[in-house]
Amino acid sequence: MTTRDPPAPPTPARPALPWRALVLIWLGWYVALLVFQQVAWARFTLDRPDYAYPWTGDMTPGYADGPDTGPWFYARWDSPRYVQIAREGYTEQRLAPHFPLYPALMRIVFEALIRPLGLADWDTGEPHAGMALAGLIVSGGMSLVAVLAMAALLWEWATSEDAIRAAFYLLIFPTAFFLAQVYSEATYMAASLAALLFISRRRWLPALVLVLLATMTRTMGVLLVIPYLFTWFNEWWDGRQPPRWPLIGAVLPPVVFAGWAVWLDGQGMSMFAVQEEFGREVLTLRSLLVFLGDVIYIFREPNGIHVALDLALTGLAVSLCLVEIKRFPGMALYGLGSVAMGISSGQLVSMNRYTLAVVPVFFVLARWGRRPIFDKLWTIISLLWFTFYTVLYVHGFWVG
Repeated sequence: MTTRDPPAPPTPARPALPWRALVLIWLGWYVALLVFQQVAWARFTLDRPDYAYPWTGDMTPGYADGPDTGPWFYARWDSPRYVQIAREGYTEQRLAPHFPLYPALMRIVFEALIRPLGLADWDTGEPHAGMALAGLIVSGGMSLVAVLAMAALLWEWATSEDAIRAAFYLLIFPTAFFLAQVYSEATYMAASLAALLFISRRRWLPALVLVLLATMTRTMGVLLVIPYLFTWFNEWWDGRQPPRWPLIGAVLPPVVFAGWAVWLDGQGMSMFAVQEEFGREVLTLRSLLVFLGDVIYIFREPNGIHVALDLALTGLAVSLCLVEIKRFPGMALYGLGSVAMGISSGQLVSMNRYTLAVVPVFFVLARWGRRPIFDKLWTIISLLWFTFYTVLYVHGFWVG
């Protein structure tokens, strides 16, 4: 008589992501944010000008509306430039640093939805208001894609609870309100997170297409080549014999970026010249002095607290990338490269906004958030920070 080991118990099926819950969480966030912005706009004003940085005082004597968008609380700072590009194309040098995918989507929504519904001059009677509304719609839709992609990306390696937590932390991140404004943040987050998701699944063709779309949304999209190639070479090193053709991803995004710069030059515009006018110069003595000046401003002026907050979020992004460098080296290097791309220009300006795209931040936060105390504390801190920035943005003060 022979005996056999008893059969192993069946492996429990991994729970699927609750897509409906994620959509409802996003919808509640989106509606609550827009309502809050309207209330903050209608209920009070802030003393002007704004001295967040040494140069912001000269730019904030009045509200940062327009051109011709009226008192739209989601159209601030760079927003009018996207509206202008969507309406007229690249007609001025100052528009050159803003990449074309987001305004192209705005134009499509405007022609397909806003104009047929007779909303081109909706509510304000201003000629640009309809295009600003189209930008809001694009950002809303893309923010949903970003949330779902973030959850799906984390679900590849963690639990569904971690994935939901990462998506929630994305929505309440201090600068996440940009995902709902007339800004390219939501479009870039949707393209980059979806690209990382397909990279993790070794779906090379859609991954490459999304990397190219991200590159045509923000400069840092080129850096997605890092996790793309890192994943391919890891497959090759482990002997899995991945296809060779995806290696064109090493050169295609930089070529697309360079081609866009050449096209702008042909129109008599240079994105690099405009960046220099903004004081952004990569690894020069002037850029170092600008950076040191911003840091000194923290201790010289009471309003320097804003620079300190920018520095804090930048430090958070760098630190959490280093935490994840062993688990997810490709994504960690992508995050560090994204931070370095901004810091190397000598400016802390907008770095708080750029850290939103540093994916390892949300991987670490979601893992730490398994501890209820950390989860509650980070939620409180992040929401207060988020609310502070949102109020500043609504009233035309500098945020990022």
